[in-house]
Amino acid sequence: MVAKQKVEMKVDINCGKCKNAIMQAVAEIEGVNQVVLDEEKSLLTVVGTMDPICVAEKLRKIKQKPVVVNIGPPKPPEAKTEPKPVCCKPCPPYCPPTYCPPPYCPPYYNNNCDMVTVSTYSNGSGCTIV
Repeated sequence: MVAKQKVEMKVDINCGKCKNAIMQAVAEIEGVNQVVLDEEKSLLTVVGTMDPICVAEKLRKIKQKPVVVNIGPPKPPEAKTEPKPVCCKPCPPYCPPTYCPPPYCPPYYNNNCDMVTVSTYSNGSGCTIV
């Protein structure tokens, strides 16, 4: 399998007809996932598993003179982070789930308490573990 790559080429964009012809020609190439045409910089960016030579040949067929600027791996997509909900009330010491979602309660707060009594001496005295 061919790895995804990003190909940047300078092209001549003189009118809307040129832009449409470039976009249409490149979009027909097998393995193309994304096509971006920056009119101000006259820069065509193509991302996919296609062969960069095929892109250049296709542009030559529509009377373009492509100049390869850069070929390399595409930027990895940015990880989207979800905003954390903000607690409207301060968490009480035992932090029940009705007040705050779990990320806002310290892990050592627990609203479930179990009492254990351990008798260790023959006279009946013992200790209580909470």
